[in-house]
Amino acid sequence: MRISVNSEIGKLRAVIMQPPGRGIERCTPLNVGELAWDYVPSVHKAAEEHRKWVAIVREFGAKVYLLEDLLRDVLALPAAKAEVVDSVLDTERSHLAEQTVEILREHLAGLSPKELVDRLFLGMTKDELLDVSDEMSLRDLVDVSNQWCLFPMTNVLYSRDPAAVLGEGIVFGKMFNRDRMKEPACVRAVFRHHPEFAGLDIPAWYGEDLGDLTPAEGGNVHCYSRNVFIIGVNERTHPDSIEKIARRTMEQGDITDVLALRFDNPRIGPADSIGLSVHVDMFLNMIDHDAFLFFPYIEKRLTVLHIARGRGDRLSIRREDSLFGAIKRVMKLDSVRIINVGGEESETVAFTEQRSGSGGNTVTLEPGCVCISDRNTATIRALEKGGIKVIPLIADEMVKGGGGPRCTTMPLWRDDA
Repeated sequence: MRISVNSEIGKLRAVIMQPPGRGIERCTPLNVGELAWDYVPSVHKAAEEHRKWVAIVREFGAKVYLLEDLLRDVLALPAAKAEVVDSVLDTERSHLAEQTVEILREHLAGLSPKELVDRLFLGMTKDELLDVSDEMSLRDLVDVSNQWCLFPMTNVLYSRDPAAVLGEGIVFGKMFNRDRMKEPACVRAVFRHHPEFAGLDIPAWYGEDLGDLTPAEGGNVHCYSRNVFIIGVNERTHPDSIEKIARRTMEQGDITDVLALRFDNPRIGPADSIGLSVHVDMFLNMIDHDAFLFFPYIEKRLTVLHIARGRGDRLSIRREDSLFGAIKRVMKLDSVRIINVGGEESETVAFTEQRSGSGGNTVTLEPGCVCISDRNTATIRALEKGGIKVIPLIADEMVKGGGGPRCTTMPLWRDDA
């Protein structure tokens, strides 16, 4: 097995994906926002959509690993299981009394690998733990503000975010929202303990050092070439995280230039819990050597910062006047093709496709060939008019969590473009 991603567009060779998982069984009209979905998804339909999506990727020649399969293998190893349980409980300590944490530890430690994966995804309410043990803390039993002793993993479908391969190393995430905080521990255990990956000596650009405490999420990390990556700066990926990733990839890897994009995540109303641009991959994606899919209405909200080596161990950081001007320069491109979400249709169409179909989110299977949700009809027409081959994906349920095809893939190996 090889770990190498030096391009957003090189032919996809290997990828981690994950079906929606049992966590979405917890979604109801009353808690769907808390569990980070726009609408209650159909469990059966979401699973079927994902099976068809995996089949498309496999038919294209890529090896697909399912996270739940890898995790079950790892949890059969006692040391790895203990490590995962410890890390998972660390994400709940601020919400529970220590006595309840220890009762929960005893319960999780006694589960089989399959049972533990199901429990991690499904989560556990206090009432469910009470059925197992009558030794929970009184404080937790009377606290009606929090029903969970183990928050469900409702967004594991979006496998891009808990980790991102960058060059020959990996960025392990530090997730912003409670429903996702357990995911990096699971992914890290896979890379460090699974026989498929454990012997590869993969450097960690972020997420393993004790000082790596600020948020970082894979949807904000885009590797444009062996020497250049793009990264989003927002609530999901902190400036301190970015400086560490930049320094480490410059000192230990081949990176020379980083473009950091500072952006807001506008909401379309008070009930919108997700927003138009959670990560960079929701509004900007490289789809060919010189082509980009872009949601243009965010441009005025962008601040583009170029990061390079400075004097000594310092970083040099300067503002750029133009996003695509900066991309042209660091990528040494003569020109760029910009294809807008919604194409030449109205602003209303563009916003509708961006919000309800994750219109700005594509994954490139090889140069000039992308997959996008089939509900983005205007964007698909624009892509095809621009010479891009489009593989439409039926994803009516999967997009209800605010993500698209790129969100659901964690590339492990791409050809260099």
